[in-house]
Amino acid sequence: MQEKLKLKIPTLKTLYFKKEIKEDPFTMDYNAGYDVNFEGYNYSDGTIKTNIKELKNVWYKRWVHNWPTNYYAYIAKSDNTLIGEIYAKWVESKNAYEIGIVIKGEYRGNGYSTQAIGLLIKKLKSLGAKKLYHEVPTTRKSAIQADINNGFIVKDNYLGAKKFGKEENITYLEFNLKD
Repeated sequence: MQEKLKLKIPTLKTLYFKKEIKEDPFTMDYNAGYDVNFEGYNYSDGTIKTNIKELKNVWYKRWVHNWPTNYYAYIAKSDNTLIGEIYAKWVESKNAYEIGIVIKGEYRGNGYSTQAIGLLIKKLKSLGAKKLYHEVPTTRKSAIQADINNGFIVKDNYLGAKKFGKEENITYLEFNLKD
């Protein structure tokens, strides 16, 4: 039986974990090779150099306790071991919340994403969200399956961002939260 997970809202004292995730090559390998332009991004390994002071002074205010614009939580095991992060951000042009999830490299492959996305859906529904979406590179089969396991429906496939100079296919999934 799989261990039961929970969502934990970060405190200023636990922001070290956000920094740890973003600077870990094993965790961020999925992020390597994209043509993005933001400070601290390492093209070759996908890591993002993160300043703890900026996390506290800027990022925390934008992401934590900032509903209905954003929702952010850590994913924790029952013993409070932090294993990842999950979020939803409001995207006006889609009239929906885009979700995202990162599981630390050493915890991948254990079904934690499916459970964590289920917890996020339950939380967002309680907060009044009506529609969610997730855009995932088509090669990330387990990520797509975690969404589908939670009721997301594949709505589209299209060529998206370039990874190491080559366009990749993106799967667009949606979830409508019913009252």
